[in-house]
Amino acid sequence: MLLPPIGEDPRLAAGLSAFNSGDFDEAGDIFEELFLEAVRDEVPFARALLQVSVGFLHAERGQTFAAISRLEEALIAMRQVGDTRGLDFARLREDVVEAIAQLRAGGRPRYPMLAPQHSQPAE
Repeated sequence: MLLPPIGEDPRLAAGLSAFNSGDFDEAGDIFEELFLEAVRDEVPFARALLQVSVGFLHAERGQTFAAISRLEEALIAMRQVGDTRGLDFARLREDVVEAIAQLRAGGRPRYPMLAPQHSQPAE
């Protein structure tokens, strides 16, 4: 069976929807499936989404150390992503850095949205 590229896989949209509705457990399960099937440049993309989902799941459960660890892994994976498949990874990076700071300060992080990248206006 030939799998579609990750950007065209309907499970990606399902994972993004689960994440954006705050179901980090379901999102993590979906992104884990995609990660295990990923090839070439899809691997860091899927790993970043998986780590972000699991990081926020740990944060939601009050597991601060595990949350910070997974979110730091997500930042490493995001640096390796070349093709963001239209997602705003720059914004996601900022949100993850902010969440790590909030967790280190003993607070609860603001949960980000996985949003499409906005195109820059032509000059």
